[in-house]
Amino acid sequence: MSDLTPQEVLRRVELTEKLKTKVLNPNEADELNGILEKEKKKASTGGDFLAFLAILFLIGLVADYLSNNK
Repeated sequence: MSDLTPQEVLRRVELTEKLKTKVLNPNEADELNGILEKEKKKASTGGDFLAFLAILFLIGLVADYLSNNK
């Protein structure tokens, strides 16, 4: 599993900030979810349990946001 590219890291930060301020649109939420899924796979195969839990939490926040805004 490859690491995130520098562009994906920057985009994740940008989209996470938009999620915090509740200005994320559904397409951006889907994009963030895809980046987080990639990170989740990396954390689970790398044995980073705390990162895995944090990523799962963020994925849950994105799912909740999508369910309330679609």
